[in-house]
Amino acid sequence: MISSRPHGAGGPYGTDVEPARVKVPQALRDELLEAGFRPRDTGDGMAWNRRDGDGTHVMISANGALSGDPDRGEWTAGRYGDKGGFIEVTGLTLQAALDAVAILPRPVRVDGSLAEAIYPSLEEAMSDFA
Repeated sequence: MISSRPHGAGGPYGTDVEPARVKVPQALRDELLEAGFRPRDTGDGMAWNRRDGDGTHVMISANGALSGDPDRGEWTAGRYGDKGGFIEVTGLTLQAALDAVAILPRPVRVDGSLAEAIYPSLEEAMSDFA
């Protein structure tokens, strides 16, 4: 889980970190910065964070860290509502995590309730919101 603490209104929990101050391979840093992500200390670890224009933000983390093997299923992708709720998918490669944050829905169910769920696959997460 990227952050087990709820996010308050206004955005993600934690503190932005200057990208130049984090020690990650340059190619990984460049890929995530180009995709609009910035490093963030969540209080529980580190994650790459990006604000989306729909009242949510997305984060990607490698087992609570900013760096990991891009080809191993150690990445988590999540979408978090500014007013609460989250959807996380675990066990992804970096590319799968980038693909996941592009399509994960807002963490609000059809009935208006907030979702707070961790899924073992993107398919399960998407089927829960179909």
